[in-house]
Amino acid sequence: MRFFKVTLAIFLVIVVALVSVFFARSSVVTSLVNDYLTQHNSTIRCIDFTVNAEFDLVITKLCIDSPYADIELVDSIIEWRFEPSNLAIDKIAEVISAIKITSAKVRVKTDVGLTSSPTQSHVPLNKLPSSIRQLMYGIAEFTLPIAINIDSFSYQPFFADSVNDTDKAKQSYQGKFSANTEKTFLSLFNATKAQVVSLDLTRTEADFTANLNADLAKLKQLLKLHHSILPPALSELLIHRKNTAWSVTGKFSSQIGWHKQVLSLKNKLSNFSFQTKQGFAQSGSIGVGATLAWQASLAGENLQIDFAKNSVIKLLFEQQKLTEFFSAQVNDKQLKQLVADNAMHKVAIKPLGLIKVDFKQQNITSDGVTLFSTNLTKPLILSFNNIAFNYTDESELTVNLQKAQFSLTGQAKIAQLQPYSTRPLKLNITGKITQQSDVWLVGLGQETFIEITQLSLPLTKSTDAKRKAAQQAPSIESLISRWQGNVFFAKNTEKSLDNSHAGLTFDLQVNNQVSHFNLAKTIHLNALELNSKLSGSLDNIVINTNVIAEQLPVVMAKVSGDIRQPKVELSANNLLITDLLALKVKPPVPLNLIDGKLNYHLSGHIKNSADLLANPMLLALSIEDVTGEVDGIWLQELHWQQKFIIENGQVKSLTADINGNAKVINNLTIAKIETAIPITQLSTNTLIDFSEGEISLVAKNTHGNLLDGRFDIVQVQWPFSKDSVMDVKLTEIDLEKLLELDKKQGIVVTGKVSGQFPIFYDGEKFLIKEGSLHNVGDGLIQVYNNPAVVELKSSSTELQLAFNALENLHYHHLTSAVSMADDGYMLLVTEIKGRNPDLDNEVNLNLNLSYDLLGLLESLNITEHFENKVIKGLQP
Repeated sequence: MRFFKVTLAIFLVIVVALVSVFFARSSVVTSLVNDYLTQHNSTIRCIDFTVNAEFDLVITKLCIDSPYADIELVDSIIEWRFEPSNLAIDKIAEVISAIKITSAKVRVKTDVGLTSSPTQSHVPLNKLPSSIRQLMYGIAEFTLPIAINIDSFSYQPFFADSVNDTDKAKQSYQGKFSANTEKTFLSLFNATKAQVVSLDLTRTEADFTANLNADLAKLKQLLKLHHSILPPALSELLIHRKNTAWSVTGKFSSQIGWHKQVLSLKNKLSNFSFQTKQGFAQSGSIGVGATLAWQASLAGENLQIDFAKNSVIKLLFEQQKLTEFFSAQVNDKQLKQLVADNAMHKVAIKPLGLIKVDFKQQNITSDGVTLFSTNLTKPLILSFNNIAFNYTDESELTVNLQKAQFSLTGQAKIAQLQPYSTRPLKLNITGKITQQSDVWLVGLGQETFIEITQLSLPLTKSTDAKRKAAQQAPSIESLISRWQGNVFFAKNTEKSLDNSHAGLTFDLQVNNQVSHFNLAKTIHLNALELNSKLSGSLDNIVINTNVIAEQLPVVMAKVSGDIRQPKVELSANNLLITDLLALKVKPPVPLNLIDGKLNYHLSGHIKNSADLLANPMLLALSIEDVTGEVDGIWLQELHWQQKFIIENGQVKSLTADINGNAKVINNLTIAKIETAIPITQLSTNTLIDFSEGEISLVAKNTHGNLLDGRFDIVQVQWPFSKDSVMDVKLTEIDLEKLLELDKKQGIVVTGKVSGQFPIFYDGEKFLIKEGSLHNVGDGLIQVYNNPAVVELKSSSTELQLAFNALENLHYHHLTSAVSMADDGYMLLVTEIKGRNPDLDNEVNLNLNLSYDLLGLLESLNITEHFENKVIKGLQP
């Protein structure tokens, strides 16, 4: 600006001097001009002038040498308003009506810079409107008292002496300039005659309009040649940094209006591109592309900016460098991994609608902005809408978010989910952010959901191959989790700073929809739904969940306490077993039930989240009123209650109460078991152990009714071992009922017997040693018309006598010593005493009877195939 003022002043003084010399021929005036030029270290190198017929001053050539530049004017005309004889140096602007210059050449001789005040104070943002208005007033009021028109000018910036003339010519500029009281026009071209910048300004009283156009690529070169006049921060960023390999292209245009103290702008930035090989810090190369169109208006203390719909900014990154830079700045390992797994090299930013700034109320509102990542499989789209900020601007500018709506859609890879699924997480998150007096509120809208597919859910991270093979890992085809509600973040209080979990609280409803849940060989569900309500903080959370399997409520779950080590409860009451079996459930043995209810309660404290099965859990299980077929055997009114402890993949029955007192209470009762030997009123106390894929059962105090009598077993263990003995006590067994199990023609036996069978197991076969039977009361034996007996009677006189006695034997004494060898045949050494009234004599018989007991049991389905089915059904 100083260069322009000095040059104009020198030119006007020369004009006055020329006119004075021409008319007055005064050497005194000439001396005066020389003295004035000397004050500015300037001299006239050449001058040639005359006066035309209209008394206009015609300067054919004028050469001025100043400390700042060499100036050469060719074919200049000075037009007057009054008689030249009235010229006075203090009224020169009043008498000159116009200056017309055909050609001007300017060669800058030194590097001119802007001076900045080190004591310049901070200018508050709310002073911006008044500063802009002062600038607009200045532009509107600024007029040149003399109309100036330069048809053509050339301009050569300052160059160091080392630059040759050819390079100087390539970096020179040409242009046109005109100015009067109403209009100002400037057009600047580079050496190739491509336009760099143009300005066209028109004033109307206190208002004005202006059109500004610039080619940014060419303007960049001009700025580099004049970097010393740039603000220091911009000069340092773009010029003096070690990395100067940056480029910019694009066209900028602006229509500026100042009318009735309202500033309006209509701006357009097209085909903009900015490239630099080195961005901020060590972030690598960065590229920015943009197509922007926006209108702005400043009225009073309110600024409004309106972006066109097609406005977009694109950011290009060097992916690896940016990831490395981010990792160096962030300490959170999970956040680092998230960025590394979802690296992106292109982001598009789309401003939406209006931005409003109220400088008086110190708030900012925006319709929003949308960000797109365009290099992933499915782009991530992050949108913010209806944004509101307030700000304070005292010693420094501080902007605070007040509220915003947001949405995030797309896919992302989450490292923490890799053990369960390699598929990306699908996101659709909507909500709002609101700043309250002491908390931030993040509200999630009902459209929010997260989806992941192809899930496998290992219950343990154990490397034990045997344990892994034993566990049944559930699999899920897809999981859609829908969230709605509020999350509260406490502001920076001492409590929240000391404990990052303390300032986080929830009030959420979550709906999880599982498609095709499969637990190998056990259950397959087409649809599983979990409805949850979360409340509290991470240190003290409460999560209540209802689990619905294909429209059947099957679980009520509660998680409470510290989320890192929560307490867990799972339960169900009066769950119809028939409804459960209607699902695709595969029980260990075939079930065909018509009635029955299930109750259970599972509880525990999860202290080892890495291995869920390592945490001890308590299970209370009860089955009521079960009636139907179990593996083809009809059961009626089965009741069973049992408590278990589950830990490290093992399930064991509890043998003591909560106080450690042992309890022996029969917990299994069955009204009737319909087999070849019907059993009624069965009752027993069971202990179950399931470990490493194998099940064991201990039954104590077992008793029941069969064959119109009773049996008792003190204890039985299954599977059987060599050291175990099963002592079976029989009481008043009806022999007639027993004989019906294997009916023989012509044989009738009545009466009741009691006894005891000690049953041993040698590892392969069952044995009976020192068993015994004895009669309870009198009975009857009748053997007649039996083909086998007829044949035996004919073979021996002794046998004939014995069987004749048995044809109608009323006995009062019957005992048997019972044993069974490993061949499965039971030997009964029997003694019978009684009377045959038909023979009218006493009868004493000693018989050795051999019977295929195992064959009978096999025919009754009481065999090891039941054990095999149970084991096979429980294995994965």
